[in-house]
Amino acid sequence: MTIVHEPECFEFELPIKEEVVIETEPVEDSVYLRVYQDEKSRTIIDVMDSKSLYVVYHKGKDAFEEYIG
Repeated sequence: MTIVHEPECFEFELPIKEEVVIETEPVEDSVYLRVYQDEKSRTIIDVMDSKSLYVVYHKGKDAFEEYIG
């Protein structure tokens, strides 16, 4: 599965049978998730912030740290 950090379009490939944790500020409606399959039949999750910043953690580490860091 591919997780996309919007609006920058950074991509993180989540290995099969692994999980991520998305941490947000404690505000109502803080993130919007869009789930779909692309033309290559990959499952894609777009994570878009609406009112706050968010962090996607994989194995306790920021999955997008190399891009945002």
